[in-house]
Amino acid sequence: MGYFYFDESIQERAGFIVGAFVYSTNDLMPSVFSALAEAGLQPGVDEFKSGVRMAAHPEQAKARDGLRELLMDVRVGVIVVPSSERLSLGTEALVGLTKIINANDLTDVSHQVFFDEGIVVDRTSLESFHDNVGAECDINLDQDSRTIGGIQLADLAAHAMGIMLLEQQEHIKKTVKAGENSGYEPDLDINLGFELWASLRYSFFKSSQPIPGPEDPLGDLLFDVENYGLHVAATCVDALRNSSLARFGQCYLGCIH
Repeated sequence: MGYFYFDESIQERAGFIVGAFVYSTNDLMPSVFSALAEAGLQPGVDEFKSGVRMAAHPEQAKARDGLRELLMDVRVGVIVVPSSERLSLGTEALVGLTKIINANDLTDVSHQVFFDEGIVVDRTSLESFHDNVGAECDINLDQDSRTIGGIQLADLAAHAMGIMLLEQQEHIKKTVKAGENSGYEPDLDINLGFELWASLRYSFFKSSQPIPGPEDPLGDLLFDVENYGLHVAATCVDALRNSSLARFGQCYLGCIH
């Protein structure tokens, strides 16, 4: 059994929405609830929300740190749509999910798919999805993220990728300290988008082999994400499509230190 959880990050100022599918072969609720409890939150009642100001809510910051660790053990897919096409997000998410399941050899097991509240999926889109996906999938719409813990992990992933895409488009430029156990000097200033990418890069759905390149096998550790874990809606303008492909289309898994 596979479990997919979907949530989004809306970035109106830049005109896009990033949606994240988080996938695990296990129900993520126990591990998410454990991270919340360790942070002092009450699972099933309280929840992690990436949009909260962390400085004013230390319990949310602690929960974020716990959930970031969980993201290292799951797989992540990316959906990008224009913010003006918000009502199409659910439809585009199903198109992306079809790609993810079929391209990553996930057709031999059944899947439970959980969408956060407010994400609309019409009947025609559902029928098209079931006709084209190569696996049995149970679509659960309008789910409460307080009780479906994996959606909170998708919220964190979507927020992180939203920041990455904002930085790619030069809407923000923020640095953070590298910190302990980063491979860099703890006081070194690094771009926030780079830090977030470094923590997620192994989790993206991607090709099993590096993209063929020049005669430098150790250096050519770029993996294809575009055809395995990224869906950019056809309604995206060229600038949004190009920046999405530049940020998420390939993933480098070589040494970054």
